[in-house]
Amino acid sequence: MARRSAHTFSSKSRLFEAALLVAGLNVVPLLAQPADAQGAITAPAAGVICDQAGPTCYDKQGPSIGLTQTYFGSIAANQLLAELRERPTANDFRLSNGSVCDLRAATCWRDGWQKAQMAPKLTQQLFGSLPTAANQSGGGLQGLQTPRAGIVCDPGSSPVCYDQSGLSLGLTREYFGTFAEQTALRNLGGQAPPRQFRLSNGSACDLNARTCWSDGWDRKQVNVALSNQLFGSANGAGTGAASTQTRAAQCRMTRWFKSLYNGNCELRENRTSKGRLLEVSLQDGNIYSVSKPRGGGYQLSDAKGNSWPVNVNDQGRSVSFTWSDRVLTVTPTAAPSNGNSFGQLLNNLMGP
Repeated sequence: MARRSAHTFSSKSRLFEAALLVAGLNVVPLLAQPADAQGAITAPAAGVICDQAGPTCYDKQGPSIGLTQTYFGSIAANQLLAELRERPTANDFRLSNGSVCDLRAATCWRDGWQKAQMAPKLTQQLFGSLPTAANQSGGGLQGLQTPRAGIVCDPGSSPVCYDQSGLSLGLTREYFGTFAEQTALRNLGGQAPPRQFRLSNGSACDLNARTCWSDGWDRKQVNVALSNQLFGSANGAGTGAASTQTRAAQCRMTRWFKSLYNGNCELRENRTSKGRLLEVSLQDGNIYSVSKPRGGGYQLSDAKGNSWPVNVNDQGRSVSFTWSDRVLTVTPTAAPSNGNSFGQLLNNLMGP
């Protein structure tokens, strides 16, 4: 009788071990799906990432004891519980591959705490989508996605991504997948990407003018946030393209003492392959570039390519540019950080 009971217990034990093995086999294929380039980070289900080096699983609320128990077992769950009891809940966490995820920003970055290079696949896996920029005045970046500086992605009916060179098939593939890339390629119809394009939130951008407008092709309201995102200072680093710094200002344009424009404008201090220049962008769509050729005087040109010699008058906080029958007075909304007047800053910018 005792032998039979022992045999029965042994059979039940084997059945229990077999059940555990089957359960384990059901979990392993899920954990074998990498969420990022590093194999230690896996994606067992939508909205879940697991770090085998922990071992810990996360959802969009942070470390999850329940998910950790589901995919790594009770021992791992108890260890995580003990850790969370000893430290406050953080709004961000670091994974064993060096990536950092921020719960408030709903974003993961591949370069850790520097948070300069977004990890798109990890972000989409954990939070369901790439971050969408907040609504800002004048249209701003509403409805668009900004995975990193210099890139704007439009998740409209035909998702595409842009950089300062226009529509990018490579970025479209990276952030929206191969199908979106092929759709964008078909829509081009064998033509080069246009130098001007309109986004699904109504904004329009002109690559030649390096400016975007909130009111589309009317070009009366410069979309400062979108222009900065697409053509700002982070763009072109290491590529030989323009390096840009942007500041807000007030501008007044007169002709024979008659006011032609009085309102907001933008100053962009550029270093290009052709040298240094200052761009003044008015909200009516007009853009003027001031340059100083080596050994020569100041010159001003407009977006149409017309150019004139220009007289520059430093008035302390403001600088006036006089050419032909017009005067453009520019007053930055913030004084230069080094204490120099705007005229001195302009002279330093244009100097050798």
